[in-house]
Amino acid sequence: RKFSSAWRNEELRMFLYIVLGAIAGITLSNFRVFDNVGSAIHHNTFTVASIISTSGFSTVDFNTWPEFSKAILVALMFIGACAGSTGGGIKVSRIMIMIKALKREFSVLIHPKSVKMISVNGKKIDDETVKKVSVYLICYLLIYAASFLIISLDNFSFETNVTAVAATLNNIGPGLAMVGPVG
Repeated sequence: RKFSSAWRNEELRMFLYIVLGAIAGITLSNFRVFDNVGSAIHHNTFTVASIISTSGFSTVDFNTWPEFSKAILVALMFIGACAGSTGGGIKVSRIMIMIKALKREFSVLIHPKSVKMISVNGKKIDDETVKKVSVYLICYLLIYAASFLIISLDNFSFETNVTAVAATLNNIGPGLAMVGPVG
């Protein structure tokens, strides 16, 4: 019942911005696929929620959507849900920490004597945590790359291979092409 205290959570705000941005981007890209804008918003919202929450449900064949819409869905597969969620993906909190770490590093390049701390929700994130998040992401990318190369031996399309590994590694459910919602 304390919406204002929930809204102060940076991760929740980032998650909602990602979801709303994805819905808006996909709707602008593929509203012509549906009979009316209301139907487009309905199906796009459901699909975005399903992909980012890794529930695996689908109400439409998003393989027929424009490439921009499919690209957003693939990005959502990697982003995943929030920390503490059973949903898959890298997690919004890790992405936030890495974005803030990159901003800090660029700032230090410009102003070498400056000291910048990374904080999330007003709490300082120590360098050890940033290091652990970095190591996690490197391991994640190495596992993804190795899995992609192995699955490519089956000689399926690039789109099938990329999204099959993403869907499996992130526990999404459907991917695109042969592993799509109707594949």
